[in-house]
Amino acid sequence: MTVFHRVTEGKLGSRDGCVIEDEVSQEFLDRIPGGLFRYRADDEGGTIDYVSRDVLAMFGCATYDEFRAITGNTFLGMVHPDDRERVAAEIAEQISAGDTDAVAYRLNRPDGEVRWVDDRGRYVVDADGAAWFYVTIIDITEKMSYQQQLERANDRVEILTVLSRDVIFDIDCQNQVGEVFGDFDARFGRAPQSADLILRKRCDKECSIDLEVHDIEPIRAVVERGDFIDMETSLPNVEGDPIWCRYQSFVLFNEAGCPVRHVGRLLDTHEMVMREASLRKKAELDGLTGVFNREAAMTRIEQALATDECRGGCSLFLVDVDNFKQVNDGFGHPEGDRVLQEIAAFLSRHMRKDDVVARLGGDEFAIFAGGLGPGPALDRVLAQLSGGIYTQGGRPADMPADLHPSITIGAVACTRYPVTFDDLYQVADEALYVAKRAGKSQAALRRLD
Repeated sequence: MTVFHRVTEGKLGSRDGCVIEDEVSQEFLDRIPGGLFRYRADDEGGTIDYVSRDVLAMFGCATYDEFRAITGNTFLGMVHPDDRERVAAEIAEQISAGDTDAVAYRLNRPDGEVRWVDDRGRYVVDADGAAWFYVTIIDITEKMSYQQQLERANDRVEILTVLSRDVIFDIDCQNQVGEVFGDFDARFGRAPQSADLILRKRCDKECSIDLEVHDIEPIRAVVERGDFIDMETSLPNVEGDPIWCRYQSFVLFNEAGCPVRHVGRLLDTHEMVMREASLRKKAELDGLTGVFNREAAMTRIEQALATDECRGGCSLFLVDVDNFKQVNDGFGHPEGDRVLQEIAAFLSRHMRKDDVVARLGGDEFAIFAGGLGPGPALDRVLAQLSGGIYTQGGRPADMPADLHPSITIGAVACTRYPVTFDDLYQVADEALYVAKRAGKSQAALRRLD
């Protein structure tokens, strides 16, 4: 049995100016980093023929006899029992496609210490027809420890994203590739697209992983500064319905000011947003009639008056139920409540979706129509509303036959801009007074120019 630390010196010669030798010197071998060994490729266990001192040291052995006792003088004996089947399969697969292999495994140390090595082998058939593997191994225990720590960290990220239903993304801006952690498909019913993750104009160069969110203009200055982005937005699911999430991201730049990494997350806020929206809606609506209450109506009207929506005109209608006290006294409060509900539904049906229909209190309603100024359209609306709430049918069958609810309307058509709600209310209230003096089911219109 010849080992590398027993190799005899060979003859030296020269070829093309390079020094060569028939046998490599022990000093040369000892200075090569890592371990060297050779084993038979054509027997079952891989009988070892040569082994270097560094290999012995990796096993904690002082002599070759100690090494042979541990490994049985075979390659597979060097490999930890739990890694042998995998390593043998990987080498066989790689050699079937070439004459080199690269595998990583734990050494079969007797003291139980975990020692990982990177194994690089070459398959060689010598002049006598014997098949050998010539192998170098390097200790990669520290590298594997870092890799395992990284894998554990990635596992923690995956677990946390699953538990929280959040999605984390990490994008390489230069190579325009990225990783997405979390079950995006489960939340949105589709695979993630670049447009879900990247803000347009976030990077100086054109990105194939393009990034776009709703309402980019208000935060464009923040984006251009490269600051942290934190905003509520929505992404469409597979049916196109909005799924709400909180978008948070940050871009890292190199010394030249070029974006190199874009990291962010999509927090799952859909249920919270839906719940808040439901509560907000309930807080804005009148509990009896389902139209806006006074406070919510005032807020929406004042917001509309502060926008360009009303530059072309607007209208405010004040609506009173005729003889409502007699309805409550003669038919009872439950019937009075139903009348209010019927009138609220009637007003909502005849107005546009964006118009504000509200119950200001008691039997008083209000309607605000932004963009509806003086003209034929306004006249038609007033005619429909003052014509009677059951002129087109729909009267409840169980409503008392002698109960005929009706409404009186005071309206103002405004072309003044800007204008306040108080200005509109005052003129509409004066018109309502005029209409009431004229009788039931009446409408009076005044202008505010």
